[in-house]
Amino acid sequence: MEALTAEEPRELGPYRMRARLRETGTARVYLAHGADGRGVCVTAARPDLAALPAFRTRFRAEAQAAERLAGPWVPPLLATGPEEWLPWLATPFTAALTLAEAVALAGPLPEEAVRTLGAALAATLERAHAVTGEAFQGLGPDVVLLTAEGPLVTAFGVLGGASAASAGEGGRLGVTVGYLTPEQVAGEQPGPAADVFMLGMLLAYAAGGAGPFDSGPADAAAHRIAHSVPDLTPVPAALRPLLGRCLAKAPGSRPAPAEVAAELIPGGAAPLPGTGWLPPRLTAAIAERAAQAQELPGPVVADRVPEPAPALNGHPTAPPQPAWSAPQPLPVPPQEAPRAAPPAGALSRLAADRRSLLTAGLAAVAGLAVGAAGVLAFDGDDGGGKAPAADSKPAARPQPVPGAPPAARWGYAVPGGKLLGTPLVQGAVLVVPGATPTGVDLRTGKQLWTRPELAGLAQLQPAGPDPAVAFGVGPTDFTWFAVADGAIRQKVAYAQLAPGMSTPEVRAHDGTTVWFTATVGKDTALYAYDIAARTTLWRRPLGRGETFEWATAVGGRLIARRPAAAPPKGARQVLGEFFAVDPKTGKDLWARSYGTVLPTDAAVLSPDGTLLTTAGGGLQAFDLETTKLRWQRAKGAGTYGTPLLSKGVVYAPDTTTKVAAVAAPDGREMWVGSTDLAPTTPVETRTVASASGRTVLALDPFQVTALDAASGERLWKFQDAGTKEQSADRGTYRAVAAGADAAVVWHGATLYALPVR
Repeated sequence: MEALTAEEPRELGPYRMRARLRETGTARVYLAHGADGRGVCVTAARPDLAALPAFRTRFRAEAQAAERLAGPWVPPLLATGPEEWLPWLATPFTAALTLAEAVALAGPLPEEAVRTLGAALAATLERAHAVTGEAFQGLGPDVVLLTAEGPLVTAFGVLGGASAASAGEGGRLGVTVGYLTPEQVAGEQPGPAADVFMLGMLLAYAAGGAGPFDSGPADAAAHRIAHSVPDLTPVPAALRPLLGRCLAKAPGSRPAPAEVAAELIPGGAAPLPGTGWLPPRLTAAIAERAAQAQELPGPVVADRVPEPAPALNGHPTAPPQPAWSAPQPLPVPPQEAPRAAPPAGALSRLAADRRSLLTAGLAAVAGLAVGAAGVLAFDGDDGGGKAPAADSKPAARPQPVPGAPPAARWGYAVPGGKLLGTPLVQGAVLVVPGATPTGVDLRTGKQLWTRPELAGLAQLQPAGPDPAVAFGVGPTDFTWFAVADGAIRQKVAYAQLAPGMSTPEVRAHDGTTVWFTATVGKDTALYAYDIAARTTLWRRPLGRGETFEWATAVGGRLIARRPAAAPPKGARQVLGEFFAVDPKTGKDLWARSYGTVLPTDAAVLSPDGTLLTTAGGGLQAFDLETTKLRWQRAKGAGTYGTPLLSKGVVYAPDTTTKVAAVAAPDGREMWVGSTDLAPTTPVETRTVASASGRTVLALDPFQVTALDAASGERLWKFQDAGTKEQSADRGTYRAVAAGADAAVVWHGATLYALPVR
């Protein structure tokens, strides 16, 4: 229980906050009181997530589930505010410890307490499956509470049970679930049986003080979950057979929740266990928490209650707030030990955390981005992706003098003087594909390793759920390697996929699936390949004009573009035809043209189903499903380049070095900024937003320009050479990653870490 900081809300709905109880992966939980003075728990969304329509959709669904699940082991829902600037819900306050706190304080629970806990949770799962018909995914040591009268479940779906979440470019929402199951490791959608596996993990942790797959290297945890026998040695002997069945690899071999409850406590767990079900040390700690709540002074009303920002897509958005530190990793499954806070100058928000994965089922329900989606924005030239935020909170930094060029935190010259595509950010390592691939420490720019045996490796991608392994396309084979030291883990020769296959070209990446094109003889095809299971999912021959140079995965589908079969009546040019491919079978789902969009026009597809294009040099937004034009902006003195969608705002650079900020829902102009160049020929400019959304970087052949995202004011510009001519000879500047306090940019054969806000 901690005092409120100046930035935290004092009032939400009819409730006034008194203290902060705890944090979850997506929210903070407050002790509050209403008009009658009774204590309540108010769970409020993190401000950086509150602006995401996908988050709000899921939050509303989970609030409805909370109302329907109220009963034994689930507190009643008193009120909810899903449409307020910070979505929130309120339940009665009960003094409690989280399961994680209890095990840390007193060690494993006694067998009888584990039986009570397990029966209550199993009964809750049975009710949840009957109500929703889908996986619950709301179990975890940090959301299961132990009260003096019995256990409570305080999460009502994947948002509540998440160990971490991040808001990314284009309104994407990345969620890290607390536990992995074998079916998730295999890239399959979890069903209700996945909850039984999670329950087995949770009870093994409660009974033994450690997870059943903890033994062994952290980077092989997912493999152990999918293939190893669980270690139940610390668990009381009487519980091992049941937990072993719960942890069966095949979902169909696991018992139903009702069977689990009946075996743990014959006759059921409906009656409350009453006082005395926990060890005295835990009972005393809970009593101490109750006393602390009673001793808190009356509510302190802030001089100024934070006001909601203007609406975004019909939903209020959160006002600017300092980033909250992410929650600590859950004790189960085994993960990397929490890192110490990085020293000054570290890229504190660029360390990716890929301990887990999202499922396709969530994307279908709420529009969540499948895979590791989050705050890092990558240059789109080579099919870059997104990564979740780091666990560490950015260190405070002095504000730069407005307009003054920043000093790079570090610079790294690529060995051999040439990059082979966009570097990969994974964990705290920047993997640089060059003549001799290298690993670079994101915090310091120091080289960590170099691997001549990886020569020629390019098109780097995260390797699915294992955060310690990356994937790349080599001259003759797919290669999996360790991010920490570059050691090769496995290779699959292209000849094994199809005799005579050419070097693949990766077109899109989503979770554990990559889509690539390759030629065998005279035939070119699109392949779907699972990089976690290392298997080909399907092959689709390419038709005429189907190059798949533009493709993206969104909403459970692969969207690509090709020239239409013929120009429309009266038109001189063939239009671009966008088409959807079923990611499971490779079959075409539909094909559509949008306005006068050509095959060569820049196009960006957002997770909410908005297609942004630059047809005719202007800027247009279409509804992906209906092809209806939502809004458009005509070209001005210059033509628009590739737009960027970040936190509900479209940033559109043009060839005259102007950057326009446009509201994504309606195309309303917010501001027009400039990079202050005076080029004699049109200049192609790319934009990228910092993780905080406060800074927009414009990158062109001559410099990097930082613009204030709220006003368009130029903050500074960065050039790594003395003259524009020298810079132009080295090619354009490109963004590799943009975090909350630093961005990595690439120019020529040098990488720089530049401070951003």
